[in-house]
Amino acid sequence: MRFALIALAFGWANAAQNIVDRVAVVVGNEVITESEVNLEARLTAFFNGTPLDLSVAQRKAAAERLVDQLLIRNEMQIGGYPMPPASDGDAALRKYRLDNYSSIALFRASLAKYELTEDEVKRHLLWQAAALRFTDQRFHLIIPAPPPSQSADRLSHSETTTDGVKDQIDAWLKQARAGTRIQFKKEAFQ
Repeated sequence: MRFALIALAFGWANAAQNIVDRVAVVVGNEVITESEVNLEARLTAFFNGTPLDLSVAQRKAAAERLVDQLLIRNEMQIGGYPMPPASDGDAALRKYRLDNYSSIALFRASLAKYELTEDEVKRHLLWQAAALRFTDQRFHLIIPAPPPSQSADRLSHSETTTDGVKDQIDAWLKQARAGTRIQFKKEAFQ
């Protein structure tokens, strides 16, 4: 009996040591972990060039973005929208680095400042490319052109089209959220 209790206690101790992450949000039958929320917040600060802020408000905003991304990812899978090839991620990372940093050392210093890896940035850039392609294919073609009698120049039509796409995406996300059980775990945002 004593051996069984020791074995049971040891098993619980091992199980507790193996807990790596905490569920932050449940979206349908999928989860977003606390580490994913923190990564999203770090990536956002990195790409925006703002100080790293892992406050409750910033993590909650990051979680909201991840919910939208998960809904988009699911729609892409259902609709058969392909992800870009991994090689596109390498090219996007190289372009981003060349456009924003004068040296690899400065780029790597920035990664370290935000506690990011090149691979995390590359995956994020690849996801952005996939999401942009999806929104262009899924929503852009639905917008009607302005009537020919309207005297709007090309720039205002482009802005109207962009606003129309954003409005369609927002409406679609609102509908997708309404049809999906989304539960934020308050203990992950304290």
